[in-house]
Amino acid sequence: MKKILIFVLMFISATVFGQDEAAIAAKADSLHKVFFTIDTHNDYAIFACHPDAEDYSVEKGQVSFPMMVEGGLDAGVFAIYMGQAGRSEDSLRLAVEYGVRELTLFKEFVEKNYSDYVEIAYSADDLLRIKAAGKRAVLLSLENGYMLGKDIKNVEMFYNLGIRLITLCHFGDNDVCDSANGSKDEWGGLSPFGVEVVKEMNRLGMIVDLSHCSRTTLYDCIKLSKAPIVASHSGVYNYKAIPRNLTDPEMLKIAAKDGYIGLPAGRYFLSHKPKKELSVANIIDHVDYVKNLLGKEYIGIGTDFDGGAGVPGFENMSKMKELTKEMLRRGYTDEEIECFWGKNFIRVFKAVEAAAQR
Repeated sequence: MKKILIFVLMFISATVFGQDEAAIAAKADSLHKVFFTIDTHNDYAIFACHPDAEDYSVEKGQVSFPMMVEGGLDAGVFAIYMGQAGRSEDSLRLAVEYGVRELTLFKEFVEKNYSDYVEIAYSADDLLRIKAAGKRAVLLSLENGYMLGKDIKNVEMFYNLGIRLITLCHFGDNDVCDSANGSKDEWGGLSPFGVEVVKEMNRLGMIVDLSHCSRTTLYDCIKLSKAPIVASHSGVYNYKAIPRNLTDPEMLKIAAKDGYIGLPAGRYFLSHKPKKELSVANIIDHVDYVKNLLGKEYIGIGTDFDGGAGVPGFENMSKMKELTKEMLRRGYTDEEIECFWGKNFIRVFKAVEAAAQR
């Protein structure tokens, strides 16, 4: 009799859980139809421009425009990426040329193959307009200020080509600033050229991205910039103590600047545990931490898909609603979820644009 009772209780529990999960999934679907949603960092352009290229350090195939539709994602910040290399005059010239070429190739790739339901955005209003039209939006970024060379005119050149966000460095120092990784503390933060870059980005209405930057660079930018700044894909240092993650004082400074933090989705940022032991819950643990520290107004998602991200249950861009489901399980309000998914980033982007007009 006891065995039968246990079986009945287990059946009832499983049924209730199944009903709860179905309700959560339905709620997530409805929220993604209404809220503007954006992932503030992916590296899809690397492979879109060079489909035959192999990079065995990352898993590719995590991003596509059909996946965006399936995942209920309205927009993404698509990075034009270049790793840090030599800094001779010839090397810098080649870096600038590479950035222009890759950007041109990716824009042509989007416009040639997906113009029926994908559009490149150049402003915060564009992002919202494209969502209202039922399309997906591409916001273009430059990942590594190395591609600026040492000519301040290149900032405006890339702006005119469509770039709206620049990650100032990558792994290793460049002529703009010191990096969080592989730094020789060459500049003690921003270089003199880097100071001019931030000022020029402010003038043009470009978003300054501090992911990959050293802590001294971050503080220099926060002090210098007249507009909010972002960390497009950085995690919580108190969860994993690596240079790429943000400390509490850094996050508090970003919030005081009315900025934005895109929490990432890869083991590198999330945990020291093996990847197979991780899940969506670990991603939302980082979101919880920042929300509790700063409030709902400064959080978002910057997956780093196609750049080393992904955990079991959140393997690619088609799974974006899994984040919403986990937030609903934890009792997040609709307003908190709306802020996370895009309201915060739109606020920051509009503030950057407004600062440029002053």
